[in-house]
Amino acid sequence: MFKQLQEKHQLSILLILSIVSVFGITPFIIIRFIENNIVAALIDLAIVSGILTLVGYAHYTKKPRVISAVIALLVNIGVIAIIITNGINSMLWVYPVVAVTFFLVKPIEALILTLSNVAIIASIPNLFDVMPLNSYFTTNLMLAACAFVYASFGNKQLALLAELNSTDPLTGALNRRALNDDTLAAISRAERYNSTYLLAFLDLDFFKKVNDEFGHAEGDSVLKQLVSITNSHIRESDKLYRFGGEEFVLIIPEIPPKEQVSFINKLRETIKNELKTPAGNSVTVSFGVAAWVPGTTVASWFKRADDAMYQAKKQGRDCAVFSKD
Repeated sequence: MFKQLQEKHQLSILLILSIVSVFGITPFIIIRFIENNIVAALIDLAIVSGILTLVGYAHYTKKPRVISAVIALLVNIGVIAIIITNGINSMLWVYPVVAVTFFLVKPIEALILTLSNVAIIASIPNLFDVMPLNSYFTTNLMLAACAFVYASFGNKQLALLAELNSTDPLTGALNRRALNDDTLAAISRAERYNSTYLLAFLDLDFFKKVNDEFGHAEGDSVLKQLVSITNSHIRESDKLYRFGGEEFVLIIPEIPPKEQVSFINKLRETIKNELKTPAGNSVTVSFGVAAWVPGTTVASWFKRADDAMYQAKKQGRDCAVFSKD
């Protein structure tokens, strides 16, 4: 979820950058052609054309991370080239480039790129005969420091937003929004690489009795315990989602067929042994499991797992049923 939110955020930044570059740099291209400053005009034209081409490619491929890094390199190299060509007259372009760099790449990457750029420009001969070198360093370092703090804070806020958007507030499990996105991603990956995936529905048995006997607060505690126990006994690549009420869903990737039954039953037994009511009684779960097969859709996959869950309940609960389809 965070990756998808970050991707959309980055694509929006690239779109804004392309608009700003067209309206901000194009007038200078025209002016420099009129003044017969052909080299500088061509450099500006190359920067604008490169940004527009790369932004268009990023929106087409939906892979803005690498494209953003390339654009960051392009504008930093471009500002060096234009300063070498125009000298002190183009010096002020350093400042917007520093700011833009922190929007394009990770804060630490932007800081390294900015410091490198500042050092290279400082080494250009005769450039600082007019402008004091210490002022140049100080202003750029202050801007870089402020941009670094702002970008770092923005990334943390984006991660927090993604977490709030994808997490069930009661149990801490992932929510249905995340489940829908991850199920589509799992199907796409399975179809592309013929990967093995399991979709497992798990439902607490007789959970209504827990609420009736001990109250909803204790029932909520049992749900939280279930999530904690389950997350402690599945792999990092496995994901647990709250589907609704006392029903949860597991997406389990890359598990060999011969290990699937034992994996699910071991998890079921672990939950049975560790999940207790306030009175110390075991709380059991039923599993309905469906493996990915070619031609699977989200709806068909969920239906097969749900039908298997129905069979598990019909067979007396505290068991795991695998779809035969």
